[in-house]
Amino acid sequence: MNEKVTYAVVDIETTGGSVANGDRIIQFGCVLIEEDKIVQQFAVDVNPLVNIPKKIERLTGITNQLVANAPYFEDVAPTIFNLLEDCIFVAHNIQFDFKFLTEELKRCGLPSLRNKGIDTVELAQIILPTEPSFRLNDLAMAFDFTHKNPHQADSDAYVTAELFLLMKKKLKKMPLVTLEQLVGLAENCTMNTDMLFKDTLKELQNELPLLPDELVVKDGLALRKKQVVVEHNSHRIQSPYPANTEDKEILFRDQLTTRFLQNKLMDEIYNYFSHDPSEHFVIEAATGIGKTLGYLLPLSYLATPSDPVIISTYTTLLQKQLVEKDIEQLNSILPFTVQSAIVKSKQHYLHLSKFQEVLKEPHENLPDTLLKMRIVTWLTETVTGDIDELNLTNYTQPLWEKIRHRGWTDNSSKDPFFDYDFYLHAKKQIKHASIIVTNHSFLFHDFKRAESVLPTSKRIVIDEAHHLPDVATEVSSDSFSYYHNQKLIKKVGKLSDEKSFLAQLNQLSQKSETISSSQLILMEMSVLTLEDDLSDFFEAVLLYSQQELMSTENVTNQVDLQFNKTDNWTLELKKMTKKISTVLTDLVFFGKEIFKKTSSQRDKFTHLERHLVDDFFDLITVLEEQTDIFIRIFQKTKQDELTWFSFNQKNPKNSFVIKQTVIDSRSFIKKYLVEKKQDILYIGATLSIDSDFTYFENQLGESNLRKLSISTPYDYANQARLWIPKEVQPIKQLSKSQYVKMIVDYLELLALTTNENMLVLFTSNETLQDVFELLQQRPSLVGRELLAQGLSGSRDRMLKRFFNSTGGLLLGADSFWEGIDLPGKSLKIIVVTRLPFEPPERPIVKARYQWLEEQGFNPFVVDALPKAILRMKQGLGRLIRSENDKGIMIVLDDRLVKAAYGKKIVNSLPKFLLKEVVSKEDLKKKLTQFLNES
Repeated sequence: MNEKVTYAVVDIETTGGSVANGDRIIQFGCVLIEEDKIVQQFAVDVNPLVNIPKKIERLTGITNQLVANAPYFEDVAPTIFNLLEDCIFVAHNIQFDFKFLTEELKRCGLPSLRNKGIDTVELAQIILPTEPSFRLNDLAMAFDFTHKNPHQADSDAYVTAELFLLMKKKLKKMPLVTLEQLVGLAENCTMNTDMLFKDTLKELQNELPLLPDELVVKDGLALRKKQVVVEHNSHRIQSPYPANTEDKEILFRDQLTTRFLQNKLMDEIYNYFSHDPSEHFVIEAATGIGKTLGYLLPLSYLATPSDPVIISTYTTLLQKQLVEKDIEQLNSILPFTVQSAIVKSKQHYLHLSKFQEVLKEPHENLPDTLLKMRIVTWLTETVTGDIDELNLTNYTQPLWEKIRHRGWTDNSSKDPFFDYDFYLHAKKQIKHASIIVTNHSFLFHDFKRAESVLPTSKRIVIDEAHHLPDVATEVSSDSFSYYHNQKLIKKVGKLSDEKSFLAQLNQLSQKSETISSSQLILMEMSVLTLEDDLSDFFEAVLLYSQQELMSTENVTNQVDLQFNKTDNWTLELKKMTKKISTVLTDLVFFGKEIFKKTSSQRDKFTHLERHLVDDFFDLITVLEEQTDIFIRIFQKTKQDELTWFSFNQKNPKNSFVIKQTVIDSRSFIKKYLVEKKQDILYIGATLSIDSDFTYFENQLGESNLRKLSISTPYDYANQARLWIPKEVQPIKQLSKSQYVKMIVDYLELLALTTNENMLVLFTSNETLQDVFELLQQRPSLVGRELLAQGLSGSRDRMLKRFFNSTGGLLLGADSFWEGIDLPGKSLKIIVVTRLPFEPPERPIVKARYQWLEEQGFNPFVVDALPKAILRMKQGLGRLIRSENDKGIMIVLDDRLVKAAYGKKIVNSLPKFLLKEVVSKEDLKKKLTQFLNES
């Protein structure tokens, strides 16, 4: 008979992180679990006999007054020790709770805890592999657990217990082969977390459950079965496009509401693509129109697998949203089903045979082990193998380089997982899809390829079309990074480093007579020479940069220096570039020769050895690309190209990147898109300036666009306000520290006036970081959710935390001006810290302005101002996302009302938006009054 196991799920709240520094427990919570049921709860407040910091009070809600009459820890320690005796200790981030509690018990004269322990953070990463966040609050929300008092020990312990039971249940449903893999990997897990996997496997081995129908086992891996759905067109032929409002109402039934402006959008798009247009079409569909469904519905009646439509959007995240949310919604109302497919580069997919080989390697560190375990679980759930599903924040782990898909250098059918390969499955889906969804970057890269991945299509929709020029510039740009190239060279390595490619190829040479030791020695000599030469060269380039910066005022931490080969660019530097080019070329040549000679003996190699050779070839290919870039950068720069040096002064050498780009991307867009495609629809919410598309046309090199602007359906007169504080000082008159203080003072004023969330928009990352730092020092803001781009995790995680917070401040730049959908209560105030003009000192901006002047244009009028206007429109678009939203935009830049161009910016915003200059006192009154009005 099995002995009954008791799990003690524990959470503690403390005054800080270290018992040694005088921190103490202020609350203890514990939930006991037996036979997969919660059998007992225990919680107690503790008087710490030290002051509870304000930050902890705000976070937990536990105040000094609340614990004033509570027992001391010395009084409850024996009870806690007895409660935990013989239990398995479970906690969310066990290393903190277990260690802190042990230290406190020892302080009170009790023995150290000897319990076995399980960490639910690690369990969640393994068993719930696609969750975007493993914070307890986020997991509670994801699984609808009632979490009344986050950051209080009783509530946290109970939710952790519910989470633990949910994961135990899911673990028991896993196939035996998956559990066996997990047990083999789990020995590196924290404390005794591996015990849960071992016990579950032992239990299931006695029951021998059948493999679920939706799974298949291949070479020790349980995989979810995949199938390519073939679309039937006969249903579509019998269902004509709903051309009038009545037909659309019948189609939408009770699922969607017909909207006049959306109907207009649908009909315009259907009519455009139904005929053979002589021009391309641009539509500005303001926020709230229902743009995505507005183009998807008409396209679904026109596109077929033999004549598909390509939809390109800005990011891979928007791709996913289109397919998983918008097209799924579309199929729920259509009388037929439209098949869609996402197209991404192969590097987005897991290579199964490489992953299987990696599982055979020793498991050396915890992050890699957890990732392997996470993938083993994920393989029982995913049909795409798209690693974006894992919502990782770090794709730079060496493990990823080993298991990302890169295709094959020989016959793909020899891959043991050929029939199950994710990338090949994605390609099959593309062949049978009517709607192909890609992103702008992939689209442009695909246009440049000799063999296109995207199917031939005369129809293309460019959503978020205002991003096209920037993406085109990025795709046609090159960069050479010191750190990146040193990493590549170290991967080639030395014969003495057993993990290097050279050492592994040396071992392989004993099996393959084609690899000679002299070739490997020549490569090693090139590696050693390059390491030294690159280091010396970048030291010299840094010195050159410092000399060039001597005449520059207000040099920031982030330096972007245009490279013009001044007198400081010495003959010695020129010789160094030539030598590096030669050695890089030699290294690539030796590598390609070794690959050629090994290719003839592939049949003698194991799968692992073939992967080694393939990975080596990939590395040499990347080095060849970098060699070409280096040579091209230091040749004579073309008239429409710009080269600059970029580095951070705090870590100059490792952050040093040499960049080269085209100044004007119009010719690139024209060559690869405008002149190639027959039917193009450009669509977005911010494409015109006061219904004038001239700027958009000029950016793309279009000359004969058909144009349509559909205005906002929202009532801006009643739903929104634009305020400029009367006391705001001119930014140019302020020092950097005064400017930062001014922003923080206004944010503090607003935070003390209202408990609404605020999105704070910046044009400079450096200012953003300075403001974030100062905000953290303000006592009145302690305990609030303060989030900053680049400092508080991934964009998605920040948005989720912001959405769930009350009185949170989210500081963002760049992408945060747009593409954020936070309707309702989560966002009612946007603060614009500065009018969104591009920093004119940036090399690419400076070069573009100079180029425009040479063409006879005023850069401010034709480029700087239009860009700023569109950015302001995008920022305002974050505020009102539904008919019920109310919001205020506050601009901390007096140029909006005092500069001559301010009127042009204001006039481009929604017509009935009320704009006012308000004093600080009126700001507080009006803000409360406006947001509280029904």
